[in-house]
Amino acid sequence: MVRVTAVTPYPMSRLLLERYVGGILKGMAQVKSCGREEFVPSDCDIAVAYAESPTQRLLTRQYRDLKVIGIRFTIQAKAVRALSQLGPGTLVGVVADHHECANMLLREILDSGVFEPRFISGAFSDMKSMPVEIFTVAEEMDAVLWTKYQGPREKVMVLPRSLSPSSVGEIISAVVQLQTEAS
Repeated sequence: MVRVTAVTPYPMSRLLLERYVGGILKGMAQVKSCGREEFVPSDCDIAVAYAESPTQRLLTRQYRDLKVIGIRFTIQAKAVRALSQLGPGTLVGVVADHHECANMLLREILDSGVFEPRFISGAFSDMKSMPVEIFTVAEEMDAVLWTKYQGPREKVMVLPRSLSPSSVGEIISAVVQLQTEAS
């Protein structure tokens, strides 16, 4: 059976990726997750990481013979609805542990068609200086946020996400290709 490892430095992300990727590949592949420091390339056939993340770049650079898939997310309908219900002049801070990740989350929001509130993005370390009415954070980064932000909980909107259809297709195609090659 094909072995897939989801690699991310964040514990909640590990659980999310293992659950999502494992659900997609149920019966097709064995899926596990780990942090970058525990990653063993010989223990998997395919590695998945957040697209354009430092982890994906590291894996691609260090393990040139390993299939590395950068996966993308999309915010769920519940998140689109919650963001759409904010007033038109509301200033929303889109935050993540790194600026790059916050910008990717902002791109997901804009790709969903939510344009009316005004958005700025930043890292968790920027939150104190961000003049916003509400912060948004991806669901798997919620636990990390609370280790770095001691502000009011009602000022934070957690956005549930799902794997994008194109990432689902790419993961399944890679597993099917390996299964075909092994036959």
